[in-house]
Amino acid sequence: MKKKESKITANSNILNIQSDKSFQILKLALDEIKENYGVGSEEIFNLIGKKPFSKETLIPASIFEADGLSALEAVCKYLKEELDLNYSKIASVLSRDSRTIWTTYNIACKKRKERLPAKESKFFIPASIFTDRKLSVLEAIVGYLRDKFRLRYTEIAALLNRDERNMWSVYNRYKKKNGK
Repeated sequence: MKKKESKITANSNILNIQSDKSFQILKLALDEIKENYGVGSEEIFNLIGKKPFSKETLIPASIFEADGLSALEAVCKYLKEELDLNYSKIASVLSRDSRTIWTTYNIACKKRKERLPAKESKFFIPASIFTDRKLSVLEAIVGYLRDKFRLRYTEIAALLNRDERNMWSVYNRYKKKNGK
């Protein structure tokens, strides 16, 4: 009996989604793109850069505008306060030890008591770029922004609230470590 009830619940959820206005707008937009450019749904999601229903953790670049925080401190503070992740989950996402995350978060809280400016951001950074431990957090961010979005050093510096000359140095270290 439970199997039949779960099917009914799943079907009613699908019907609720299909009747939702946001879903209708998304469907119209996808149909328009398919018609105008002759591409399928899967190609559209590949162009967006994410697989549908991916669970990749994205970090808005606007959090790095906070004065006085290192890149890792800003990331830990964002993941803990905004996404409400626990220390072990943050450690898993960033490929770090949970004790390091705890220490980093507490230092960040001492430096900045208020929440980070997680406002609308044009650029989002996937947390998966931090899993390469041969790179520092800042090197991973600068390398990602430079390679993925082709941003100039001045644009990256403004986005991260850092000096543009440092961005050049950080990117060159990133290139050397990656053999580029």
